[in-house]
Amino acid sequence: MNRFKKLYKPGKMTLGVEFPLDNDWSSEGNLKRLEDNRPFGVPDISNHLVLAKQIDEAGFAALWMRDVPVYDPNFGDGAQLFDTLPYLGYLSAATKNILLGTAAIVLPLQQPIKLAKAAATIENLSNGRLLLGLGIGDRPVEFPMYNIDYQKRPEIFRNNLDIIKEAWKTNSNLKTKFDFLISAIEVYPKPKGHIPIIVAGHSGQSIDYIARNANAWFNYPRPVNETFENRKYWCNALYDNDQASKPYISAFHLNLLKDENAKFAPHRFGGAVGINNLTEIFKSYEDAGVNHMAINLRKSETPVKEAINQLKEVLLPKFNNQREEVV
Repeated sequence: MNRFKKLYKPGKMTLGVEFPLDNDWSSEGNLKRLEDNRPFGVPDISNHLVLAKQIDEAGFAALWMRDVPVYDPNFGDGAQLFDTLPYLGYLSAATKNILLGTAAIVLPLQQPIKLAKAAATIENLSNGRLLLGLGIGDRPVEFPMYNIDYQKRPEIFRNNLDIIKEAWKTNSNLKTKFDFLISAIEVYPKPKGHIPIIVAGHSGQSIDYIARNANAWFNYPRPVNETFENRKYWCNALYDNDQASKPYISAFHLNLLKDENAKFAPHRFGGAVGINNLTEIFKSYEDAGVNHMAINLRKSETPVKEAINQLKEVLLPKFNNQREEVV
């Protein structure tokens, strides 16, 4: 069964949640961080498994995580701390229905054969629930540590993606990618089904390349009017490259206020609002053409567990996000 349809329902917007599952950027969360003596951006992950299961059981479409190889205080973001691929394998055994997405793995820092094998392994073990989001990387400090030229990221991205796609094929021809090979080398396991490739941002590529080579485009959070224009830009690229309709994905940094009737106040990458006024905001993004929205709760004044319950009760029923049981 193609699990991608759980994320993409044309004309509707499905909902997901982003790691890390903390609210360190709220006033109370920041005080807790200081008490724990944690650097800014290094989350408290002690309750992540409980929260991941709660999100799965609530009926969200996808759970997203980022790939941050090293913690750079200048960026102040340690993502979910755990290494992306092993953690995805762990979550695939701990959850049942939710799609597991990366937003995004830094492709130029990956050995492509190893990534192809790891992704296919997770896809097999999760019963087809992997969404492989890929990005170019934006932290210059990481690339010298990997002995990779920062300026060559776009070229490396394209080459690595070509190798991964070839490695997944039955009777693959990796000799075309590695001219030193003298025999038909194969990489196992092969994916049981199709692993959706999702490109984050432009990743140093033209929009035409993304339209031809990706199954979806994950774009940075923007106000509704900018989102509408960007989604139109995506649709035009799909049309110009003779591609079928493909999802436009974005994210929203939600400060879910304790006052349930609080009006919406925008901030960078999202806004603050009470739960009773949130549906209207998300409907405006659905009307702008967003097919899937990943909710980030780091700013939420409502604790994460309670926020997930409120989203389940109030927001999920308003969107075409019905549970699909894995069989």
